[in-house]
Amino acid sequence: MGEIDEGVMQGYLLLADISGYTTFLTGTELEHSHAIVTELTKLIRATLTPPMQFVKLEGDAVFCFAPQAAFPNGELLVELAESCYFDFTNRLLNMTRSTRCTCDACRAIGGLDLKFVVHNGTFIVDRDEDGRLDLAGPDVILVHRLLKNTIIEAGGPSSYGFFTDPCLTGASTELRLPVHEESIESFPQVTGVVQDLAAVAAQRREAQVVRLTDDNADFVSSYIVDAPPAVCWQYYVEPGKRHRHVEAVETGVEFTPNTEGRVATGASSHCAHGVGGDGLREYLDWRPYEYFTCRLSPVEAEGVEFFTFVECLETYEFIDLGDGRTEHRWLLRTVDRTPEGIRAFEESSAFIREISTHPTWGDQMRRPIAEDAVLYGLDRPVS
Repeated sequence: MGEIDEGVMQGYLLLADISGYTTFLTGTELEHSHAIVTELTKLIRATLTPPMQFVKLEGDAVFCFAPQAAFPNGELLVELAESCYFDFTNRLLNMTRSTRCTCDACRAIGGLDLKFVVHNGTFIVDRDEDGRLDLAGPDVILVHRLLKNTIIEAGGPSSYGFFTDPCLTGASTELRLPVHEESIESFPQVTGVVQDLAAVAAQRREAQVVRLTDDNADFVSSYIVDAPPAVCWQYYVEPGKRHRHVEAVETGVEFTPNTEGRVATGASSHCAHGVGGDGLREYLDWRPYEYFTCRLSPVEAEGVEFFTFVECLETYEFIDLGDGRTEHRWLLRTVDRTPEGIRAFEESSAFIREISTHPTWGDQMRRPIAEDAVLYGLDRPVS
């Protein structure tokens, strides 16, 4: 497919802004402070793009966009910001622990933070003479104005993601997040939700790890996809995209959110496979975009007399190869560890074992991602 066409587009606008940037840059040694901020902005860009497309660096902020179809579910945007913030804070911790420099810049690294403003609207995609992307339109102005908001003044978190209502119209569930309103001159009242990113990062670090390994799994398969983990992840957790890459799912996937209204730990999904039986997945550990683990159980369905699988644990891994590619790994372990249970698992998984050794294993994932490459900027070189 070709590049994103120039002209009017409906889609998402995202600004990731480093908090404390001005004080950090002006109050410390320029050489070290500039190098630190450069490393952090590169990390933010690499984490967000793809699935977002990079527009430009605006001082302390990374500006990105995505066509509407890139995020059919608004919850995926929230998850993207959470994952980026998690990586950002991990990098800050690593920089703080590893440096032996005693300059003011290196000692002040911990004072930096990150916030996001995300909006959905209409904008013009343009290119300059050098082929670099640029955006224009009232919604582009609005998302930049929203960086100067009253979230912290109103008692909100200092590390936040602010998602305007238009971002969440495609959400498959109702996100239970605090509502916030902003009055911006020349624009109608803006309403959205605020996510406390620091709280989410802390929760993720403290959460119980449930992850199969090569040492305790009964079955392991893998293949490589020419897309980063954040893109591949969508084709497993977004109902429409999962249906496109798993041909055995005849009537789609229905997700039931957890108590926070999220598809994450505590959520479940029901896959209708038709012949071979339906499956219920209960999500036990959810780490975008690294892995998730679930319990897979057969579900009685009308007209189904046999199942092609038994109750087991599954871990889906998305290994970042560092060159824009992902190694997808699927690990299974039967729950019934008796000899009879292990034998039943071996019988039920025989077909999967056979096809997973074929060179075309993974094409079901590669095909829809290749078809959607233009949505994520995968069809053009990184600028």
